[in-house]
Amino acid sequence: MRGEDGIVHRRSHNPEKNTWSAWESTGGKAAGDPVTARNLNKRTVVFVRRDSGRLWYQRQQADGAWSEWSDLGTPPGTTAAGVPAVVANDNTYSSPAPNDDGVVRGNTDGRLELFVRGADNQIWHRVQKAPNGTSWSGWEALPGEWAGNPTAAVAGNGRISVFARKSDGRLRVTAQKAPGTTDDLLPENNWAPWEQIGTGHTGNVTVALNNRKKGTFLQVFGNRGENGLWTVTQSEPGTAKNPTGTWATDSAQRIGPATPGRPVVIAHSDGRLAVHGINADGYVAYRTQTSASTQTAPNGIWAAGWKPLGDQKADSVAVRSAPHGTTTAFDVFAIGKGTTTLHQRSRLSAGTGDGSREDVWLDWADLSPVGEGPCSGPGSLECLNIESAGLGQVLSLENSLKPDSNVTRDPQRNQPGQKWALKKTDDPRGAVTVVNRTKDRCLDEDDDLVSPYHLVIAPCDPEREEQMWYIEPVLPKGSDAGKDTASTFRLRHRADPDSCLTALAEDAWPHTARMVELIDCDTDAENDHNTWRFGNKTLVPGETTATAPGVLDIVLQQAALRCAEDPEANTCEFVALDTPKAYQAAGGCVAGQVLYNQSPDRDAQYYISWAHTSGTQFSFGRTVGVSIEFLSSEFSLNFSWLQEDTKTEQVQVPVPPKQFGWVELSPVLRETIGYWRITLDGHKWTVPGHNVSYAKSGTDGVKTYLVPRTSDTPPQSEHCD
Repeated sequence: MRGEDGIVHRRSHNPEKNTWSAWESTGGKAAGDPVTARNLNKRTVVFVRRDSGRLWYQRQQADGAWSEWSDLGTPPGTTAAGVPAVVANDNTYSSPAPNDDGVVRGNTDGRLELFVRGADNQIWHRVQKAPNGTSWSGWEALPGEWAGNPTAAVAGNGRISVFARKSDGRLRVTAQKAPGTTDDLLPENNWAPWEQIGTGHTGNVTVALNNRKKGTFLQVFGNRGENGLWTVTQSEPGTAKNPTGTWATDSAQRIGPATPGRPVVIAHSDGRLAVHGINADGYVAYRTQTSASTQTAPNGIWAAGWKPLGDQKADSVAVRSAPHGTTTAFDVFAIGKGTTTLHQRSRLSAGTGDGSREDVWLDWADLSPVGEGPCSGPGSLECLNIESAGLGQVLSLENSLKPDSNVTRDPQRNQPGQKWALKKTDDPRGAVTVVNRTKDRCLDEDDDLVSPYHLVIAPCDPEREEQMWYIEPVLPKGSDAGKDTASTFRLRHRADPDSCLTALAEDAWPHTARMVELIDCDTDAENDHNTWRFGNKTLVPGETTATAPGVLDIVLQQAALRCAEDPEANTCEFVALDTPKAYQAAGGCVAGQVLYNQSPDRDAQYYISWAHTSGTQFSFGRTVGVSIEFLSSEFSLNFSWLQEDTKTEQVQVPVPPKQFGWVELSPVLRETIGYWRITLDGHKWTVPGHNVSYAKSGTDGVKTYLVPRTSDTPPQSEHCD
């Protein structure tokens, strides 16, 4: 993403740990948003336009590192004037990996092809000479003069379509008559004449793909000024004889008010499309088809209205499709209104087209301003304040110049020594150390023989239990266990779990209020304050410290490890308040390999095998979407309808010549809504949970759906886990 200084920054997500890396500078500037694509080897490539009008790109390498930026130059006699569109997808026959958002697609051999509007208002393109390569063809211009940025898409047969608008708002499309090859990179006279498919367009368009039995149908979304957001779809897909296909322009449909920037479109696993944007009040909002595109309803049916996605205001939004446990979910990213802060919200499970079941979303997470360090925004596990919830004062050092300073609480913020990190250890119970970032030393007890038991910072010792801590969530009295998530926590001492990190409101001889101490966690003295907030102070007046991302993950990991280690003393139990009826996963996922019959005239009989594993996707306090093995097993003990066994299955699929063959699986899913009741060494706490699990075929009369499929285009559905 591009920061305020124009520098492009990146960060990566670890799905196994549900953590984000720190922002990292790519070392390159951009004028406008960067564009990403994937080489045939599945490594990411980033393209940018710089202020000079030259295009540059940077490649991910085999070891995960990144190359230096490479100069792609400019079209002859002009410069690049807009954001490029890159055809980029591994669309090889052995293992198709379609890009579900429909905006970026790939050549049949995996080469990248780039399209960009020049300062001369022509659309120019060039293509890699070989997959994964760094050598490119010369520039070639498509006829005509254009406004805005082009959009490129490719159907399953590998032919590229390009969409562009005239300065008067007319939207047109052209398409290849045949895919390019490594032997003939940019064939002459290979592009069909431009065809008009709309008028009044005021911005760049987005293209989605609808896979039907007759082929891949393209669907365009674009703003028409005050006339709002419109969509139009092909009534017949493109062919070699009719490259641009036939468009149902008479059926063009308005689906809402105009959205700032290019519409963001993504596909559900059942083929229904969802449009995301910013509504008139500035909030992130979305609208989903109630029925996917069909021959009689080419644009799909949009019976449901727009829904705001919580209370997050934004200037821009992006969406990706990603597997979340047993289902394919969406991750929505938004840049906050008037800020550079990146926010993320994930969908735990999809609703139904008829509205009988709503989408289930986790809460918005603050991923900090683009390009800022780990201490920015709400902070991170690597850098946060530890604030007394009762006193509003932060954990600090008595003397930041002393290597073994006493630890205090301080009303003054932004002082040296007030930033801390929560570091995981090898402790079998998951205890963490609390590390002072200034001194790189750990929070430790002072080895006092009698009370008061003060705390100091000391050299970190991975074997010393006195430096280890449990994090325990604390809910206010009267909270709803099924709805309320803790924002305050206790730090229990690993060496003495009955003692907690405590701040004092006033001096009480022999205790000095400024010094933090270890005091009995169950103290009822009004002077003792042992609940803390982990994060950085928000800038919103009247609000307190926001919890740093990852804190609840530590809580969950510690609970799972302690319950697994000593199930007699510790229990991790899910209390179900509601268990809706089972349902079938929307659309189905691709089980096993996708195969291609290269024979020109003979059917092929393929056997496709796969393992269907059990699993549960847990929500923990509406912010965590990870599956913990121990909690999965404990969860399974209480719900007899769960699919627990791993099943290996095989299906024979007859595949006609020059077609793809695969198997689609729609497992039975069931949700449970309630809360986790955790008891650790006699100490109890709760946190809300909303879980999605595989259910046995036949649960509530719903059976697993299994069907072989063939098509001349690869599947658009996600692969099963």
